[in-house]
Amino acid sequence: AFVAAEAGADVVMLDNFTPEQLKKDAATFKAKYPHVTVEASGGITMETMPEYFSENVDVISQGKLTQGYDCVDYSLKISH
Repeated sequence: AFVAAEAGADVVMLDNFTPEQLKKDAATFKAKYPHVTVEASGGITMETMPEYFSENVDVISQGKLTQGYDCVDYSLKISH
């Protein structure tokens, strides 16, 4: 995250952190880069989301919307 911010990133994702580690690391990061948006992700559910709330976390995302659903796998084959 620090390297990305130094390179000019507008948003960084802190993925797969415990709530305690996320709060600690987000605070450290925001102290140096208050203008960069911090997104928390990875294993966060509606039930655990309140544990991730922090003044230093701007966005909390869930993969639930795009994971865990069956997909249709199809292809188009063209014979010449």
